[in-house]
Amino acid sequence: MFSLAECIAAIRQSIEQDGALDIDDAMFLIHLLGEADEVCSEFDELFMQLMRHVFLKDGKIDLQEQTALVEMLGTGETIRESQKKLLHDLQIEAKEVTPGFKKWCDAVLSIPS
Repeated sequence: MFSLAECIAAIRQSIEQDGALDIDDAMFLIHLLGEADEVCSEFDELFMQLMRHVFLKDGKIDLQEQTALVEMLGTGETIRESQKKLLHDLQIEAKEVTPGFKKWCDAVLSIPS
């Protein structure tokens, strides 16, 4: 049996293996999130840190990234505060977004947690 720290380290090592975090790594983590029965704070912290890095790497939120964010929000029964914070931060920090990104974010952020 593995400890939580060992699992988080293994996930980090797996996604950083090629030296460049990208949308494929984000999708891998989103898939893991979708398979989880619950989300521990350690995974959530790693997940949000890496999502932020991947989505802001080039300063743009394109349609593929927005689709990944939609999928991320569909992984649970509720939208976690950490997910809302990520969307809020992306809204502020992205220099270029898809035409509907701000409206979509505003709608998601208005949903009660």
